[in-house]
Amino acid sequence: MKFSRIIRAVAIAAVGVLGTSGLAVAPAGAADRTLVRIAESNVRTSLNSSHSDHNLVENGTVAYLTGDGFNYYDNKSQLVKKTGFGTYRIVKEKPLTIETKLNKGLVWSDGAPIDAYDLLLGWVTASGYYDNEAKGVYWDDVSKESGMEKITKFPTISQDSLTVTWTFDEFDSAWELFFGIGKPVHALTQLAYPTLSDGQAKAKFVTAVKKKDWTVLKALATQWNTAYNFIDTKPIDESTDPNLLIVAGAYTIKSSVPGKSMTLVANPLYKTGPKPTIKTVQLVTIPDSTAMGQALANGEVDIIAPQATAALNNSLLAQPNTTVYGFGAATYEHLDVDLKGPAWAGMSAAKANDLRRALLLTIPRQEIVDKLVKTINPAAKVLNSITPYFNASPSHAKMSATSGVKPYTDAEATRLAAAKALLAKHGYSTTNPLKLTLHWGGPTNERRKNTSALIVAAAAKAGIEVTSKPSAVWSQELGNNKSDLQFFAWAQTSTVYTGMRNIYGSTGSEPRAQNYIDWINPTVDKALARHSDEILSADAAFKVNETFEKEYFKDAVGLPLFQWASLIAANKTLKNVKPSALSPQVVWNFWEWKY
Repeated sequence: MKFSRIIRAVAIAAVGVLGTSGLAVAPAGAADRTLVRIAESNVRTSLNSSHSDHNLVENGTVAYLTGDGFNYYDNKSQLVKKTGFGTYRIVKEKPLTIETKLNKGLVWSDGAPIDAYDLLLGWVTASGYYDNEAKGVYWDDVSKESGMEKITKFPTISQDSLTVTWTFDEFDSAWELFFGIGKPVHALTQLAYPTLSDGQAKAKFVTAVKKKDWTVLKALATQWNTAYNFIDTKPIDESTDPNLLIVAGAYTIKSSVPGKSMTLVANPLYKTGPKPTIKTVQLVTIPDSTAMGQALANGEVDIIAPQATAALNNSLLAQPNTTVYGFGAATYEHLDVDLKGPAWAGMSAAKANDLRRALLLTIPRQEIVDKLVKTINPAAKVLNSITPYFNASPSHAKMSATSGVKPYTDAEATRLAAAKALLAKHGYSTTNPLKLTLHWGGPTNERRKNTSALIVAAAAKAGIEVTSKPSAVWSQELGNNKSDLQFFAWAQTSTVYTGMRNIYGSTGSEPRAQNYIDWINPTVDKALARHSDEILSADAAFKVNETFEKEYFKDAVGLPLFQWASLIAANKTLKNVKPSALSPQVVWNFWEWKY
């Protein structure tokens, strides 16, 4: 299991409530068959989904529709090579040497050529070699230290600037997913130096990277970190700097209304894949799932990706012009303990571990599933693997038998008795409770509110006073150490396990990019590194994950909760909608859509 094209997970908050008024959508007329309106739950926040604060599914949808690369995952979770973009191959296995070759004639949406230096940018942002704390240079890339740091030698670039040869210091099993293009380097440079021509801008970037010109790199990193993060507060219109909107993919961004909608139109310069029949895609935010279903029934939208509920599913099935696609998403809800949260400050390691364990023993996972998930999927079960091996996998039961999750699967009375004993050991009780804060997203979302309420009520029975702290900008607050625990969902974007290290691993002294809980465990680091450093058999990979999970439950840093039961519904006349378990679940095959 890998969590992204560049080894990252995609964080998901559940939906809130917002009426459909003001969305600027109108019923799709029968004659208008080149427009698809897609309703999503959450607000888009940035045009840079690689930024650690904006690594959200909704931002990723935009990135997929407007981006390009060497490969993609289909709805069978198979990696498909996109030869219209270019090719890649292993030149040598020791040391691992990879050649990536762009096809001739590819251009950005402004007509500027796509070349090797655009590929180079991903290494600059994610390797860490172009960070300099003393100079104030930092690329806040969610993929930091996820494999690109194994390339320490400056890549070799061909004379025609189309082929890059990358040499790894160490083997990395996920190399096939590392390489691609993000932001155009000429446009990024022009954000910092607007008077430069395209050629001058690219030359300035290349020189700065080769010479490590920290002044220029700081200006570029500042733009990469900040310039794109305005979608939830400012519209895209005639006043928007066009350099922010230059893309390589099948669609370009025409306009947006903050918090409500974004309109994409077909890119006439796109040539790496089939030309989509759908000429306009409008992404609409409708946080309330009932309103989303009604918008589909009214013809205001064509596809919806709602938070699934039994009532909504039944309502959609009853709509005559709607097709409902139910599927198991590779998305799972989990709870984390922030080891640097305020409640744990100054505690001995042993005391903090006892109290974290006490907290986790109170989490009413079965009650959450029974009351909030089984209404959607009657067969839903508590998830007992954090790797995760989902319930349908034979590895789920095998893992949960040995990992240390067993105490958290006991009946409530048993769990609460154990929690009370641990709390009493350190002087806490229902009359002198341990006080903790709980962070979560989507403050008006019913499922998240109910989950929080169940956690608060169960903890109180044992002597823990949990204060709920929901936030509308929850993702940007992950890892800020202002709360003691948090819950949200991870959505997988690939099928390998290398991404686990970025979420739960460290460099030895610092947590990795998505390790928002500040957990540093050398045994975990050593084990999870094997996923990257070796090609493991299924049995060997299980052993690695077993070592990781044993440490996870021993250190009491969190709990898996449940796998999402998902549904997508669409206008029945729209063909070839094929939801994928991996993110982006809806739009992965947009070029096949047609009425």
